[in-house]
Amino acid sequence: MDVEAGLIEVNRFLYGTTARGGGYGGGTFYHITATGDEKVLYHFGKGSDGANPHAGVFAVNGTFYGTTVDGGASKQGTVFSIVVTAGGIGQETVLHSFTGNPDGRSPFGGLVDVNGTLYGTTFGGGKHQAGTVFSISPSGKEKDTA
Repeated sequence: MDVEAGLIEVNRFLYGTTARGGGYGGGTFYHITATGDEKVLYHFGKGSDGANPHAGVFAVNGTFYGTTVDGGASKQGTVFSIVVTAGGIGQETVLHSFTGNPDGRSPFGGLVDVNGTLYGTTFGGGKHQAGTVFSISPSGKEKDTA
């Protein structure tokens, strides 16, 4: 496992992602208890979900949001949400699959929440192949802002 992002605390658990490893080699979403017990809640890289989350996640009202550098329908990265069930399993939803142009590709950075809209950046792609700034609603409506 390659851990590149920080951890966040939600309800006395620490949550984070790994950029590689897991059951499909595309990274994981996991939590750690105060006593150090780790549990993988989701394995990235299967099918058209995202793969290789390099940035951390954040939580709003029990839903975790983040980005993956690879994977998705066009293999250009994703914005995802994960809800952890009572059984301790993460249910992932791809909110947006990047296509490269015009929306960009490979969102290495994390997301920020501004008044209920998520903002982020992509490493490449976009109009001039130099990346994009994008916004996305928690329901998945994406808009390129620059």
